[in-house]
Amino acid sequence: MTANVDSNWHLAATARWTASARAQESAREDHLFYDPWAAALAGPEGMAWLEQRGGSVASMVIRTRFFDDFLIAAAQTGIRQVIILAAGLDTRAYRLPWPASVRVFEVDQAAVLADKAGILAAAGAQPACERLVVPADLTADWQSGLASSGFQPGQPSAWLLEGILFYLPEAFIPRLLAQVSELAAPGSRIGFDVMNSLTFVSPLTRPWVEMQASLGAPWIGAVDDPEKLLLDLGWQPALTAPGAPDANYERWKLPVIPVRMPGMPHSWYVTGQKC
Repeated sequence: MTANVDSNWHLAATARWTASARAQESAREDHLFYDPWAAALAGPEGMAWLEQRGGSVASMVIRTRFFDDFLIAAAQTGIRQVIILAAGLDTRAYRLPWPASVRVFEVDQAAVLADKAGILAAAGAQPACERLVVPADLTADWQSGLASSGFQPGQPSAWLLEGILFYLPEAFIPRLLAQVSELAAPGSRIGFDVMNSLTFVSPLTRPWVEMQASLGAPWIGAVDDPEKLLLDLGWQPALTAPGAPDANYERWKLPVIPVRMPGMPHSWYVTGQKC
Protein backbone atom coordinates (compact mmCIF):
# COMPACT_ATOMS: atom_id res chain seq x y z
CA MET A 1 0.00 0.00 0.00
CA THR A 2 0.98 3.62 -0.26
CA ALA A 3 2.78 5.52 2.45
CA ASN A 4 0.01 8.13 2.79
CA VAL A 5 -2.74 5.49 2.95
CA ASP A 6 -0.80 3.51 5.51
CA SER A 7 -0.16 6.51 7.72
CA ASN A 8 -3.82 7.49 7.68
CA TRP A 9 -5.35 4.05 8.16
CA HIS A 10 -2.66 2.21 10.12
CA LEU A 11 -2.80 -0.68 7.68
CA ALA A 12 0.41 -2.08 9.11
CA ALA A 13 -1.62 -2.73 12.26
CA THR A 14 -4.27 -4.65 10.33
CA ALA A 15 -1.56 -6.96 9.01
CA ARG A 16 -0.62 -7.70 12.61
CA TRP A 17 -4.26 -8.44 13.41
CA THR A 18 -4.38 -10.97 10.58
CA ALA A 19 -1.14 -12.51 11.80
CA SER A 20 -2.62 -12.86 15.30
CA ALA A 21 -5.55 -14.81 13.84
CA ARG A 22 -3.08 -17.12 12.09
CA ALA A 23 -1.18 -17.54 15.35
CA GLN A 24 -4.29 -18.53 17.26
CA GLU A 25 -5.31 -20.99 14.57
CA SER A 26 -1.84 -22.51 14.40
CA ALA A 27 -2.00 -23.31 18.11
CA ARG A 28 -5.05 -25.52 17.64
CA GLU A 29 -4.62 -29.27 17.29
CA ASP A 30 -7.14 -29.22 14.44
CA HIS A 31 -5.64 -26.17 12.73
CA LEU A 32 -6.70 -25.41 9.17
CA PHE A 33 -3.19 -24.19 8.42
CA TYR A 34 0.05 -23.87 10.32
CA ASP A 35 2.10 -20.67 10.51
CA PRO A 36 4.95 -20.98 13.01
CA TRP A 37 5.97 -17.34 12.49
CA ALA A 38 2.56 -15.74 12.94
CA ALA A 39 2.92 -14.88 16.64
CA ALA A 40 6.23 -13.12 16.08
CA LEU A 41 4.79 -11.20 13.14
CA ALA A 42 1.68 -10.23 15.11
CA GLY A 43 3.73 -8.92 18.01
CA PRO A 44 2.18 -7.58 21.22
CA GLU A 45 -0.11 -5.20 19.32
CA GLY A 46 -1.62 -7.91 17.19
CA MET A 47 -2.10 -10.31 20.08
CA ALA A 48 -3.70 -7.54 22.17
CA TRP A 49 -6.19 -6.91 19.37
CA LEU A 50 -7.00 -10.63 19.28
CA GLU A 51 -7.65 -10.63 23.01
CA GLN A 52 -9.97 -7.63 22.65
CA ARG A 53 -11.89 -9.55 20.02
CA GLY A 54 -12.29 -12.46 22.43
CA GLY A 55 -10.47 -14.68 19.94
CA SER A 56 -13.46 -14.53 17.58
CA VAL A 57 -11.79 -14.46 14.18
CA ALA A 58 -13.40 -17.35 12.31
CA SER A 59 -13.92 -15.27 9.19
CA MET A 60 -10.20 -14.42 8.99
CA VAL A 61 -9.20 -18.04 9.54
CA ILE A 62 -11.60 -19.32 6.89
CA ARG A 63 -10.42 -16.66 4.47
CA THR A 64 -6.79 -17.66 4.98
CA ARG A 65 -7.49 -21.33 4.34
CA PHE A 66 -9.73 -20.60 1.35
CA PHE A 67 -7.06 -18.58 -0.42
CA ASP A 68 -4.35 -21.04 0.59
CA ASP A 69 -6.34 -23.68 -1.28
CA PHE A 70 -6.95 -21.31 -4.18
CA LEU A 71 -3.25 -20.61 -4.71
CA ILE A 72 -2.12 -24.22 -4.40
CA ALA A 73 -4.85 -25.32 -6.81
CA ALA A 74 -3.66 -22.68 -9.28
CA ALA A 75 -0.07 -23.88 -8.94
CA GLN A 76 -1.17 -27.46 -9.50
CA THR A 77 -2.56 -26.45 -12.91
CA GLY A 78 0.96 -25.49 -13.95
CA ILE A 79 0.96 -21.81 -13.03
CA ARG A 80 4.41 -20.85 -11.79
CA GLN A 81 3.97 -17.12 -11.11
CA VAL A 82 2.07 -16.09 -7.97
CA ILE A 83 1.62 -12.40 -7.20
CA ILE A 84 0.39 -11.26 -3.80
CA LEU A 85 -0.58 -7.59 -3.87
CA ALA A 86 -0.42 -5.71 -0.55
CA ALA A 87 1.32 -8.80 0.82
CA GLY A 88 1.80 -7.33 4.28
CA LEU A 89 2.86 -10.00 6.76
CA ASP A 90 1.69 -12.88 4.58
CA THR A 91 3.83 -16.03 4.91
CA ARG A 92 2.48 -18.18 2.11
CA ALA A 93 5.85 -18.16 0.34
CA TYR A 94 7.23 -19.92 3.42
CA ARG A 95 4.48 -22.21 4.64
CA LEU A 96 2.61 -23.59 1.61
CA PRO A 97 3.68 -26.80 -0.20
CA TRP A 98 4.61 -25.18 -3.50
CA PRO A 99 5.39 -27.28 -6.56
CA ALA A 100 8.91 -26.97 -7.95
CA SER A 101 9.81 -23.77 -9.82
CA VAL A 102 6.99 -21.62 -8.41
CA ARG A 103 7.94 -17.97 -7.95
CA VAL A 104 6.02 -15.85 -5.42
CA PHE A 105 6.14 -12.08 -5.91
CA GLU A 106 5.23 -10.05 -2.83
CA VAL A 107 4.22 -6.47 -3.60
CA ASP A 108 3.94 -3.93 -0.79
CA GLN A 109 5.56 -0.91 0.79
CA ALA A 110 9.29 -1.20 1.30
CA ALA A 111 8.97 -0.59 5.04
CA VAL A 112 6.40 -3.36 5.49
CA LEU A 113 8.47 -5.86 3.51
CA ALA A 114 11.62 -4.92 5.42
CA ASP A 115 9.91 -5.32 8.78
CA LYS A 116 8.67 -8.77 7.83
CA ALA A 117 12.08 -9.75 6.48
CA GLY A 118 13.74 -8.87 9.76
CA ILE A 119 11.30 -10.89 11.85
CA LEU A 120 11.47 -13.94 9.59
CA ALA A 121 15.27 -13.80 9.36
CA ALA A 122 15.52 -13.68 13.16
CA ALA A 123 13.32 -16.78 13.29
CA GLY A 124 15.51 -18.59 10.76
CA ALA A 125 12.61 -18.92 8.31
CA GLN A 126 13.38 -20.08 4.78
CA PRO A 127 10.97 -19.72 1.84
CA ALA A 128 9.54 -22.88 0.29
CA CYS A 129 9.80 -21.41 -3.21
CA GLU A 130 11.59 -18.64 -5.04
CA ARG A 131 10.38 -15.48 -3.28
CA LEU A 132 10.78 -12.05 -4.84
CA VAL A 133 9.91 -8.83 -3.02
CA VAL A 134 8.63 -5.86 -5.00
CA PRO A 135 8.64 -2.62 -2.99
CA ALA A 136 5.93 -0.59 -4.66
CA ASP A 137 3.05 1.84 -4.31
CA LEU A 138 -0.17 0.36 -5.64
CA THR A 139 -1.49 3.80 -6.52
CA ALA A 140 1.57 4.50 -8.66
CA ASP A 141 3.60 2.44 -11.14
CA TRP A 142 3.86 -0.90 -9.36
CA GLN A 143 3.76 -2.80 -12.67
CA SER A 144 7.28 -1.81 -13.75
CA GLY A 145 8.70 -2.97 -10.42
CA LEU A 146 7.02 -6.31 -10.92
CA ALA A 147 8.44 -6.59 -14.44
CA SER A 148 11.96 -5.73 -13.30
CA SER A 149 11.70 -8.48 -10.68
CA GLY A 150 11.23 -11.07 -13.41
CA PHE A 151 7.47 -11.31 -13.88
CA GLN A 152 6.60 -12.62 -17.34
CA PRO A 153 3.23 -11.27 -18.55
CA GLY A 154 3.12 -13.78 -21.39
CA GLN A 155 2.87 -16.68 -18.95
CA PRO A 156 -0.17 -17.54 -16.81
CA SER A 157 -0.12 -16.16 -13.30
CA ALA A 158 -2.12 -16.34 -10.08
CA TRP A 159 -3.06 -13.10 -8.33
CA LEU A 160 -4.19 -12.64 -4.74
CA LEU A 161 -5.63 -9.46 -3.26
CA GLU A 162 -6.62 -10.58 0.23
CA GLY A 163 -7.87 -8.26 2.94
CA ILE A 164 -7.10 -5.10 1.03
CA LEU A 165 -9.87 -3.95 -1.33
CA PHE A 166 -12.23 -2.71 1.40
CA TYR A 167 -9.49 -0.33 2.62
CA LEU A 168 -9.24 1.30 -0.82
CA PRO A 169 -11.34 4.16 -2.17
CA GLU A 170 -14.24 2.62 -4.04
CA ALA A 171 -13.34 4.22 -7.37
CA PHE A 172 -9.82 2.79 -7.19
CA ILE A 173 -10.87 -0.87 -6.99
CA PRO A 174 -11.89 -1.30 -10.67
CA ARG A 175 -8.70 0.48 -11.72
CA LEU A 176 -6.49 -1.86 -9.73
CA LEU A 177 -8.29 -4.94 -11.02
CA ALA A 178 -7.99 -3.59 -14.57
CA GLN A 179 -4.23 -3.21 -14.10
CA VAL A 180 -4.02 -6.81 -12.93
CA SER A 181 -6.12 -7.93 -15.88
CA GLU A 182 -3.77 -6.22 -18.34
CA LEU A 183 -0.86 -8.28 -16.98
CA ALA A 184 -2.68 -11.60 -16.66
CA ALA A 185 -2.26 -13.97 -19.60
CA PRO A 186 -5.08 -16.32 -20.62
CA GLY A 187 -5.40 -19.14 -18.11
CA SER A 188 -4.37 -16.92 -15.20
CA ARG A 189 -6.29 -16.99 -11.92
CA ILE A 190 -7.37 -14.20 -9.58
CA GLY A 191 -8.69 -14.25 -6.03
CA PHE A 192 -9.86 -11.49 -3.72
CA ASP A 193 -12.33 -10.75 -0.97
CA VAL A 194 -14.70 -7.83 -1.16
CA MET A 195 -17.85 -6.57 0.51
CA ASN A 196 -20.94 -4.89 -0.87
CA SER A 197 -22.04 -1.39 0.10
CA LEU A 198 -24.88 -2.64 2.33
CA THR A 199 -22.22 -3.98 4.69
CA PHE A 200 -21.52 -0.41 5.80
CA VAL A 201 -25.07 0.22 7.03
CA SER A 202 -26.60 -3.15 7.90
CA PRO A 203 -27.23 -3.79 11.62
CA LEU A 204 -25.83 -7.28 11.03
CA THR A 205 -22.39 -5.95 10.20
CA ARG A 206 -22.36 -2.46 11.70
CA PRO A 207 -20.54 -3.46 14.94
CA TRP A 208 -17.49 -4.71 13.00
CA VAL A 209 -17.58 -1.66 10.70
CA GLU A 210 -17.59 0.63 13.72
CA MET A 211 -14.78 -1.32 15.37
CA GLN A 212 -12.62 -0.91 12.27
CA ALA A 213 -13.27 2.83 12.19
CA SER A 214 -12.57 3.26 15.89
CA LEU A 215 -9.16 1.63 15.46
CA GLY A 216 -8.19 3.92 12.61
CA ALA A 217 -8.61 1.43 9.77
CA PRO A 218 -12.07 2.13 8.34
CA TRP A 219 -13.60 0.10 5.56
CA ILE A 220 -14.37 2.42 2.64
CA GLY A 221 -14.34 0.31 -0.53
CA ALA A 222 -17.14 -1.91 -1.81
CA VAL A 223 -18.19 -3.67 -5.00
CA ASP A 224 -21.87 -4.50 -5.44
CA ASP A 225 -21.47 -6.78 -8.47
CA PRO A 226 -17.98 -8.34 -8.48
CA GLU A 227 -19.01 -11.00 -10.99
CA LYS A 228 -19.91 -8.38 -13.62
CA LEU A 229 -16.73 -6.46 -12.87
CA LEU A 230 -14.59 -9.51 -13.56
CA LEU A 231 -16.59 -10.50 -16.63
CA ASP A 232 -16.08 -7.05 -18.09
CA LEU A 233 -12.31 -7.42 -17.51
CA GLY A 234 -12.11 -10.74 -19.33
CA TRP A 235 -12.39 -13.24 -16.47
CA GLN A 236 -14.79 -16.13 -15.85
CA PRO A 237 -15.79 -15.45 -12.23
CA ALA A 238 -16.96 -17.58 -9.32
CA LEU A 239 -18.51 -16.29 -6.12
CA THR A 240 -18.69 -17.73 -2.64
CA ALA A 241 -18.67 -16.54 0.97
CA PRO A 242 -17.57 -17.71 4.42
CA GLY A 243 -19.94 -20.40 5.58
CA ALA A 244 -20.79 -21.62 2.09
CA PRO A 245 -20.11 -25.32 1.45
CA ASP A 246 -16.78 -24.56 -0.25
CA ALA A 247 -15.71 -22.06 2.44
CA ASN A 248 -16.83 -23.54 5.73
CA TYR A 249 -14.23 -25.99 7.07
CA GLU A 250 -16.62 -26.71 9.95
CA ARG A 251 -15.72 -23.38 11.55
CA TRP A 252 -18.57 -21.09 10.47
CA LYS A 253 -21.23 -21.05 13.21
CA LEU A 254 -23.43 -18.17 12.03
CA PRO A 255 -26.37 -18.36 9.62
CA VAL A 256 -25.20 -18.44 6.02
CA ILE A 257 -26.58 -15.75 3.73
CA PRO A 258 -26.99 -17.04 0.15
CA VAL A 259 -24.25 -15.38 -1.85
CA ARG A 260 -26.58 -13.58 -4.27
CA MET A 261 -29.46 -12.76 -1.91
CA PRO A 262 -30.52 -9.15 -2.58
CA GLY A 263 -30.91 -6.56 0.15
CA MET A 264 -28.35 -8.20 2.43
CA PRO A 265 -24.78 -7.37 3.48
CA HIS A 266 -22.24 -9.60 1.77
CA SER A 267 -18.59 -10.38 2.26
CA TRP A 268 -17.58 -12.38 -0.78
CA TYR A 269 -14.65 -14.50 -1.85
CA VAL A 270 -14.28 -13.91 -5.57
CA THR A 271 -12.15 -16.02 -7.87
CA GLY A 272 -11.75 -16.04 -11.60
CA GLN A 273 -9.94 -17.56 -14.56
CA LYS A 274 -8.74 -15.34 -17.39
CA CYS A 275 -10.39 -16.11 -20.69
